[in-house]
Amino acid sequence: MSGRVRGAIILSWLSLWVWPTAAGGAQAPALEERIRGVLNQPRLQQTEFSIHFCDLETGRTVFAHNADLPLRPASNMKLVTTAAACATLGREFEYQTVAGLLEGNLAILGGGDPLLGDPRRAGKEGYDIDELFRRILEQLRGRGLAAISGDLLLDDFLFDDVRFHPSWPTDQGNNWYTAQVSALNFNDNCLDVTARAGEGSGKPGVLSLKPDTRYVSVENLTETAASGRGGAWAVRKAGTNEITVRGSVRSESTFSVTVERPSAFFGQVLAEYLARHEAPIKGKLVIRQLRDEGGRPPARLDTLVTWKTPLAEVLSRANQDSLNLAAECLFKTLGVQKGASKGGGSWDSGRQAVTAFLGGLKVDADQYVIDDGSGLSRQNRLSAQCLTKVLCHMGKHPAGEMYRQSLATPEAGTLRRAKRFREPGYQGRLQAKTGYVNGAWALSGYAQRQSGEWVAFSILANGTSGPSRTAVLDEILKAVID
Repeated sequence: MSGRVRGAIILSWLSLWVWPTAAGGAQAPALEERIRGVLNQPRLQQTEFSIHFCDLETGRTVFAHNADLPLRPASNMKLVTTAAACATLGREFEYQTVAGLLEGNLAILGGGDPLLGDPRRAGKEGYDIDELFRRILEQLRGRGLAAISGDLLLDDFLFDDVRFHPSWPTDQGNNWYTAQVSALNFNDNCLDVTARAGEGSGKPGVLSLKPDTRYVSVENLTETAASGRGGAWAVRKAGTNEITVRGSVRSESTFSVTVERPSAFFGQVLAEYLARHEAPIKGKLVIRQLRDEGGRPPARLDTLVTWKTPLAEVLSRANQDSLNLAAECLFKTLGVQKGASKGGGSWDSGRQAVTAFLGGLKVDADQYVIDDGSGLSRQNRLSAQCLTKVLCHMGKHPAGEMYRQSLATPEAGTLRRAKRFREPGYQGRLQAKTGYVNGAWALSGYAQRQSGEWVAFSILANGTSGPSRTAVLDEILKAVID
């Protein structure tokens, strides 16, 4: 029986049965009627829903509709990945990237940190994206070194070398949200291109790059426009770092394009930085494994800098800002930490680790399919009940407050940028993860009802499109909050 037919049977037979709320059964019929009015709209007849609300304190179901039906969760997959990270890695976990001297070489040991050179974190902390490079240079000068006589050695072997997920859309490989995943990352593994108007109409636009690097080659095919809205974009040839920028330029705009092999991108930009500051690397850029089989650094490594990123920062970028790279690095890190695979961090070992986490929560195996960590893969499936079970577990977990603080609110993150729940009655009452991929919308998290109690909730919708669909999810959530 298909999910859509099954949903129709539940709708007509059970009339969207609602359990009595914690505030009293008298509220249940009004809630049922309001949500049924939303779901019965003609434009939603081809849409499958999986919905579950439960009291966070007691676990009692407040409202359910197809709660056990697994659907594409879009970025709500990040809720599971980040919860598994909290439970497996622990609140005190930090990503560590180590820079040191090794027999005349400069060595960088990647630890899987997705936020190296991350512009959002850099802006928050008050430094530039090349702050790690500045600290390495400072240490070299402190030791009286004017150059590195040997090579630049990069160890990115903590993760496997499958950097682009097999299920991701290849025709979207230029976009920031499909950035390749590495154990050594930089600037969200993207090149930021700023286009400005040139000297006159029809003349080429003026491009600037951040970071400004020779790691990529850029062909400028833009034209300056005297009128109209204008619009420029970048395209990278698959498997290369050959980038073409096209379009018309009238006002300044900045956009991002992904790079091929992020660890080499990191190394090239580091080498260029040191050369500009008169501390050149004389040798080559070499990517090879430096840690031993137990993950220990070489005994002769003379550490210069250990760059640390707390787990809380990565959770926030994954959930509040929906940065796919953050979620995928967590996913592969789980594979490393759980020891699920001898091959290190991979999508396969991460999948095993997340599956083990859900199994520990006694989530029925037919309520989920795990394919990646961010929800970009259309192979993922989660039920609303699976998500609320995770949310309820995290509500009482030692890392629960850190987890909840990582979510978007009407005042911060994706909810703020989309201007959702801006009415005064919802301020301070919502912590949630938004989600969208083509044909799938999602909203899950924690909400406080007007009666005071908090609920864990999940609303998943598949088979729908159009910008108005977020309003449907919002209306359902507002019905429960009100």
